[in-house]
Amino acid sequence: MQTIQTNEEPFEGKTSTELALGCFIIGTLFFILFLTLQDTSFVLIIGFIFTVLALFLNGIMLYHLLYHFYILPQQRKYIGLKIIILLGNIPVAFLYYVIINYFASANSPF
Repeated sequence: MQTIQTNEEPFEGKTSTELALGCFIIGTLFFILFLTLQDTSFVLIIGFIFTVLALFLNGIMLYHLLYHFYILPQQRKYIGLKIIILLGNIPVAFLYYVIINYFASANSPF
């Protein structure tokens, strides 16, 4: 029986985790600023620009992870975990959106 050795380097998904964590932290800071400041128009504008940029960067990272998920079948469990971590920001962002929309439409002084 012959064994085949491959010289593939293990997939490092550290960048995707850092991107997901960084976007979560920055988004949470914008959310806290929205809740604490009186004039929130500036925070909403900068937060919207950040959200568009984060969507673009996370989309590129998701494509990168899906590509490696396909070509590296022996590391699918690890890469799948990285995909779940990256996609974990979606429910958080949606929750922030719902809360901000509630406060914006209620004309709350909060």
